[in-house]
Amino acid sequence: MYEILHVENPLPEQIPPFCRDGFLFLQARHLLNQAGRPLHYFALVHSETGRADARFAVFIRDDWAVSPCAASFGSFEFKADLSDDELRRLVEAAVTYSKKLPVQGIRIVNYPDCYVPAEAERLRYVLQNTGFSVKYEELNQHVPVSNGSFTEPLHDAERRRLRKCRQAGFTTRIWTDPDVDQLFVFIQKARLRKNLPLSMNSKELASLINNFRSDSPVFTVWDGDRLIAACLGIRVTSDILYYFLPADHEDYQQFSPSVMLVESLYSHCQQEQISLLDLGISTSRSVRNEGLIQFKKRLGAVESAKFVFEMRF
Repeated sequence: MYEILHVENPLPEQIPPFCRDGFLFLQARHLLNQAGRPLHYFALVHSETGRADARFAVFIRDDWAVSPCAASFGSFEFKADLSDDELRRLVEAAVTYSKKLPVQGIRIVNYPDCYVPAEAERLRYVLQNTGFSVKYEELNQHVPVSNGSFTEPLHDAERRRLRKCRQAGFTTRIWTDPDVDQLFVFIQKARLRKNLPLSMNSKELASLINNFRSDSPVFTVWDGDRLIAACLGIRVTSDILYYFLPADHEDYQQFSPSVMLVESLYSHCQQEQISLLDLGISTSRSVRNEGLIQFKKRLGAVESAKFVFEMRF
């Protein structure tokens, strides 16, 4: 019924269609845009439909087989009704082949559990019973999107900050043709100020925006013609929007324009019928950022786990 496919550095036409739209980061167009090589692509292909009912990809980096190379997560994605036995067969095939590579092991950054809770739990069980261990557990936070107002679950302090931004006349908009150099410098300065790493350079940011324009709109807050807050909203699936590389201007910390920025993403989710706004992790290798955790809680965020799995050979 299923055949296991493995292709090294595949061409687009060598990657079979998936059983659903699936996660952006595991689609061929995104995998092939990630800079690392070699890329090893694995799939469980249904013999009748020709579609992949499960898929996985690793890149070789720093003596490890890693999933992903340049994305928020990689891991195994699979059809909800796929049996554990078939899923295990794909995992074991990927492990068996990876042991032939010049690497010391496999490291997998999984998607947050809140994306597909039942599948995430099943995958964790299969991985751990195949020899993987949890390297560390990140704390992810997301805002469930409803038909109600963004302000309903807000803490009083965030409501005051939002009101202050409105009274100051700040405006929000999607930057449809962004100056990528300006945007990169803006994000870089904000992250340096907060001692946060920047996961891409200006060329990589330009590539993301230019190659995935419809999937990564740039959300912004302005004081007149001055940019005071920005982020990318990554459309991970039709139902999930990811708050990526948020940044604010150091001169506006008393206003906290990031609250207004998140409100604009929430409104966009309502317009596009997106039910989950992912605010990302608030830990770094399990080390908690209490200020960030509390900020997201005050926005009405809910916690879930995001696991990193590892197998050493």
